[in-house]
Amino acid sequence: MSSSRRMQRYVLAPTIALGVLGAGGAALAAGSSARSTGPDYAYGSANPFADASAAVHVVHTGAGGTHVTLNVWGVDAPARQRFGAHVHQSPCGTSGAAAGAHYQHAGAAGSLEEREVWLDVTIDEDGNGRSKATRPWSLDEATPRSVIIHALPTDGAGAAGPRLACIDLDGQG
Repeated sequence: MSSSRRMQRYVLAPTIALGVLGAGGAALAAGSSARSTGPDYAYGSANPFADASAAVHVVHTGAGGTHVTLNVWGVDAPARQRFGAHVHQSPCGTSGAAAGAHYQHAGAAGSLEEREVWLDVTIDEDGNGRSKATRPWSLDEATPRSVIIHALPTDGAGAAGPRLACIDLDGQG
């Protein structure tokens, strides 16, 4: 499987939220948020994300929750096509497998979707899409993480097909 590496930009933007993911997984000062852009890797040939752009924004709320937003643009896919996307355990790598399995929050209860961060995105007629997940727990910042975009929508068991693109959450390229 071939991969392409893109330049990654990491931007810190002030917000009204408290605490966030930072470079290397370290916590940043309250009142900040973390935004990662990419994709850092696009996997395989004929990939609709090969020339696309993506941004992931992670905000930890003052109430101990997390908001994660995924924006994609320039995706070479038909309108209404849906792609699975999830926070994964590890950073991106030269193969999609490097990101490991889906991140599951220790101690979270409920369905699989409620224990993970699912960000399935539907592409509009302009090749853009946006999704958001809100969880009542904070994303573990002890280890750098990533968001993987998959070829298929997420099913009830969390499967979403081959890995197409990866965006690091830690700001490390």
